[in-house]
Amino acid sequence: MLVKICGIREPEMARKVAASGVDFIGLLFTSHSPRQIDIATAKEITAVVKDYPTKVVGVFFDETPEKIAEIDKELNLDVIQLHGDLPRSGVSNFTHKPIIYVADGKPLPECLDVAKDFILYEKIEPEETGFRWFLAGGLDKDNVSGLIDKYAPTGVDLSSGVEISRGVKDFAKIREFLAVIRPTYYGAYGGMYVPELLIEPLKDLIDAVKTIMHSPEFQAEYLNLLKNFVGRPTALTEVKNFAKAIGLTSVHLKREDLTHTGAHKINNALGQCLLAKKMGKPRIIAETGAGQHGVATATACAMLGLECVVYMGQVDVERQAPNVAKMRLLGAKVVAVTDGSATLKDAVNEALRDWAASYETTHYCLGTALGPYPFPQICAEFQAVIGREAKAQYNEQVGSDPDMVIACVGGGSNAIGVFQEFIPDEKIKLVGVEAGGYGVKVGENAARFQSGKLGVLHGNRTYVLQTEDGQIADTHSVSAGLDYAAVGPQHADLYATGRAHYDVATDDEALIAFQLLTRTEGIIPALESSHALAYLMKVAKDLPKDCKVLVNLSGRGDKDLPGLLARELVHVTN
Repeated sequence: MLVKICGIREPEMARKVAASGVDFIGLLFTSHSPRQIDIATAKEITAVVKDYPTKVVGVFFDETPEKIAEIDKELNLDVIQLHGDLPRSGVSNFTHKPIIYVADGKPLPECLDVAKDFILYEKIEPEETGFRWFLAGGLDKDNVSGLIDKYAPTGVDLSSGVEISRGVKDFAKIREFLAVIRPTYYGAYGGMYVPELLIEPLKDLIDAVKTIMHSPEFQAEYLNLLKNFVGRPTALTEVKNFAKAIGLTSVHLKREDLTHTGAHKINNALGQCLLAKKMGKPRIIAETGAGQHGVATATACAMLGLECVVYMGQVDVERQAPNVAKMRLLGAKVVAVTDGSATLKDAVNEALRDWAASYETTHYCLGTALGPYPFPQICAEFQAVIGREAKAQYNEQVGSDPDMVIACVGGGSNAIGVFQEFIPDEKIKLVGVEAGGYGVKVGENAARFQSGKLGVLHGNRTYVLQTEDGQIADTHSVSAGLDYAAVGPQHADLYATGRAHYDVATDDEALIAFQLLTRTEGIIPALESSHALAYLMKVAKDLPKDCKVLVNLSGRGDKDLPGLLARELVHVTN
């Protein structure tokens, strides 16, 4: 479904709208509208939008062909939209560009080209013409679904339905509208890029989310398990010694390391396994990198009486031996994957192959906020408890919200979990920290926003590390949980729209942070979480001393210690 938003007047709004995947933005050149734009601002907008696939439409009401041509020469418009008798009489002057022709009930001009031009129906009933066409006129998030079902247009054109006052666009309303008509996407990212064989099981899962997962009965049972099995709420701990060591006065950790199984992964694994059981799926498969999601899934399956198979790259099996032993002790079958780089990407590949062959009896408990829709949404909803608790606890302890929220980002589940509650308040800076590895070249890190390109991996459109010929690149991180070539679509959207900032921490920086928190606070962080701490250590000198920082400590470092000691990457002597 094509989307056109008319009456954009601010360059920053244009950038955010374009970053959200809107196909067309309309600039109104008429003195009769509060949405009128001047040429200078229009030039700024076209300069901003040129970095995106979004096309700029010049919208003209009763303007002479000569004036339209003059404005087009200044701006090099992508599309020209014609309203009123005067501009439509000169439509033949603009056949070198795509035209949006506003229908008036009269015969269409013969010079229109069905291959490149559009018809727009606003005040008259749509009719079949063979052209692609837009539906317009009073559209908003509440009525658009019914109108699409009734008329089946090629695209929708809206303006007042996403405004907070006449002529003033509201980005939150635009996002709400996009979520209604493109429910499988987050802005321009996400989707369901899967073989046809998996479309039906994904639709079944979408239905189960609506009818089972969102039911009061399910939510009550799930919340009870979070409290009495997982041990929620987890603590919010002020780390004064660590803060002092890096030159700050206020650093708090959201302690996901204190959950049953030692990481945030149990929030999602338990929720998905409970959902699968209620769907009548007796077998669970999962992928894991650091092993935390594997342990969490095996734990949930043991408690719920479900069969469990965990796919894990051979490299990760070796560097996360304690978690492999835990999974097997819990009754899970651990399958070591030797294909490719034998890390998380390859484990996901094998899990998807298994699911394609066994979906009638099997649920794929995907461990992070990526994959084909609805997996990113399911994971984000189950992990949202982190942010809800953190916001309430922080306000109780400090009396305000934090200035900055930091989390490590592999696929992105812990980060989206803590970010969600703070996204609406743009005064709060959100920072995701990727794995900087040991170098800046592709293959030396897992920094998708630094070196990645748009692509499709494991069922969703997002930023992906790729080779020059478009193949999935090898990745590296000292942390198995961050060692992945793609990032969740919600993070891609937050990055593209500018709501969150993403940076990197190297292997060495993470190892220093790992030891500093351990020595100053008696808390051994996971290597994944250590990347978030390392970023804070790096930027602390540039922050106000009283900056209030919240870091999501996604897990504990017990799993990492044997491998680090074996490779002499950390030392236990003074």
